[in-house]
Amino acid sequence: MYLAVFCNFDKNTHYYAVMKLNYHKQNFFKNTYCVFKTIDSQLLKDKRPDYTSRSGSQYFYTDEGVYRISSHWGRAATCRWRLQTDDINFRNGTKVGFAKWTDFYKDNEVEKLYFIKKSEFTKKYEYFHKNEPSYTSAYILRTAGDTRKVLRQLKTVTTETKWAKYIPHDNLEDLRAYIINGLITSNKTMPELRRQYQGS
Repeated sequence: MYLAVFCNFDKNTHYYAVMKLNYHKQNFFKNTYCVFKTIDSQLLKDKRPDYTSRSGSQYFYTDEGVYRISSHWGRAATCRWRLQTDDINFRNGTKVGFAKWTDFYKDNEVEKLYFIKKSEFTKKYEYFHKNEPSYTSAYILRTAGDTRKVLRQLKTVTTETKWAKYIPHDNLEDLRAYIINGLITSNKTMPELRRQYQGS
């Protein structure tokens, strides 16, 4: 989220500056994206939450960030909050996560805010925000809706084989890698990538 500031030093000159709006306990829950890091629940033992949501999630505020105890991660009201964990079998279940205030970024459905890469924790393809340090221009930025569509395609490519039946190839893994790379680094569609692979 950004705050635009206009300064008028004379009637003919306007200066424009964009300042990053800092997130804190009063605004972090409004249309934000964040990846929380899993922590040991013992760190919050005997502590009382600063806030408990209607769904039962508990929040503990600090100057540096926020702890969240919750049984649901992913979509939380108007936010996209994922839990970073090396538990490959993790779906839902009560977990404790921590995020710094600087880990929160704006989220909406209209801007191209997201890119896709393989998570070093889940080893699956997931979406990430363009303001995260891991973003490079090699990745294509998409809206949230378009990102969801590509993620569905990637799931098919990585877990099924039927899609490759009519594409001449000698090595399925080579074909998979080609399609996956095309989906996350270009705006080409699956049919375009299939044709391109056949012509390569």
